[in-house]
Amino acid sequence: MNSPASREPTLDELCALRELARAVDEQMEQSLRLRDNLARTFRRLFPVVLQQTGAAGVVVSTRDEELATACWSAGEFPSDAAGLLRQQPEGAGQHGGSVLVSQALDVGGETVGHLGLLFRGEPAAGRLQAARLLEEVAEQLDGALRGVQLAAEKHHLILELNTELARPVFEHGMDGAVAALADRVRLPELLLLHRDPVDAGRVHYRTWHGGRLAHEDGARPLASLEEAVRQRGVGLLEKDASLKSLLGAPRSVENMLVGGVAGDVLGKLVLWSGDAEGFDSFTLDLLHVLASSLSQRLVDHNRERVHLSQFFSGPVIDQLLEEPEYESRYLSPRDEPVAILFADINGFTRLCEQVLESPAAIGGFVDRWSAAVVRCVWAHGGVFDKMVGDCVIGLFGPPFFRSTVQERVEAAVRTARNIQRLTEEMSADREVARMAEELSLPGLGVAIGVNVAPTYCGLFGPNRAYTGFSSGMNQAARLQSLGGFRETLVMDSVREALAGTQDPALQAIRYGELREQAVKNVARPLRYYRAQL
Repeated sequence: MNSPASREPTLDELCALRELARAVDEQMEQSLRLRDNLARTFRRLFPVVLQQTGAAGVVVSTRDEELATACWSAGEFPSDAAGLLRQQPEGAGQHGGSVLVSQALDVGGETVGHLGLLFRGEPAAGRLQAARLLEEVAEQLDGALRGVQLAAEKHHLILELNTELARPVFEHGMDGAVAALADRVRLPELLLLHRDPVDAGRVHYRTWHGGRLAHEDGARPLASLEEAVRQRGVGLLEKDASLKSLLGAPRSVENMLVGGVAGDVLGKLVLWSGDAEGFDSFTLDLLHVLASSLSQRLVDHNRERVHLSQFFSGPVIDQLLEEPEYESRYLSPRDEPVAILFADINGFTRLCEQVLESPAAIGGFVDRWSAAVVRCVWAHGGVFDKMVGDCVIGLFGPPFFRSTVQERVEAAVRTARNIQRLTEEMSADREVARMAEELSLPGLGVAIGVNVAPTYCGLFGPNRAYTGFSSGMNQAARLQSLGGFRETLVMDSVREALAGTQDPALQAIRYGELREQAVKNVARPLRYYRAQL
């Protein structure tokens, strides 16, 4: 570790060296026990070193707890002790009437600082003995200083990782955190696998090469991993699901990402190398630090996705979360023309009272139907506003408002057509057919009302629910209530908006006569058409 002396020490010299080692070691242990910082440690240590070595001065240059280079000295050193040590970092040299004996402090070939002893004139026992004294002090110091520096590096890295992972866009934070880690240790290949909090069978992945993004699911796929994700899904997150063969990695280390009160498995970090070279303990320790910080960030990220999934489809959520200020930019309330859709099961009250009867049966049936309807709303770019009883409400235009009013109306009418079809197709279900037969109905039906009107849309209330407020919303609700079995009613403003459509299917819609109907809590009669979709 440190340069050996060229002559074997005498018995008296060995005793002196052992006493010096014991004294230095005692002081270092006491400082560690008292959790002293480096300045206090050296204030304790330097008088012992001066007494045991007979030196007139002692100086140490190393990195402090903030990882900045600092210098500490005691005894008869000139004012610029640091400059003197920089001038002669190793060896023995004359400085005025004194001799400075100095050497590097290193651990495993890594320099952690420099140490010097200053003697008045020539050391009494000669420079060789002075070098041995210096080496004995160094043996006790270099490991301790390396420990301090590693602890400081770890602390600073934790702060940096948390800062990066706190960035609003989760993926950007991960890229920054991995880059910060790669600045400190060797990261040949790194993989993050994590489950989707909404789609239970979906797994996301992201890989980095040397700290730089290499692959991600969707945009930059890794062929071998894509196939495994399709075949095994969340099975890849099991503890015994080794990815060595899949990644072609003779050396790999996995860190499970666990979070939440129940300690749920959120994902895993895999560090691997394409060669046989392993990873040192410091690298593995820092990887564990990243995994710990990442687990908490994933809990927050998943909570955010789950909240947004109440209203938006997966692709829309992905787009929102790519924008650091997505809430203020897209979800803060704004007044825009919006296409509004209300869809309600025909005869639902009779269905509940005469057929389903039990609350569990009612809830299960509504859950099955509404889930299909919401998927239909999302498929056409709509937002799921809420359910009122068995009525599903969809909004078209939010949250980005990049489409024209005509495009919003087109999307709402296409959705209405698909909801009618999927509801009719449910009539083929044995249970639904039985219910329809008991009610003397030809099958399951739905009544839909479509309107377009200026609406104030955004996040509202203590639950931060995405919804809209306008008289147009009330009109759409009243319009839907006028609908009969498998009928779609559209306001006259909807037909006007479709006048310029280029979609042949929408051009082929046949409309009944224009009707006017006074309804409760609406100032003017509704003007609407029955649309045959």
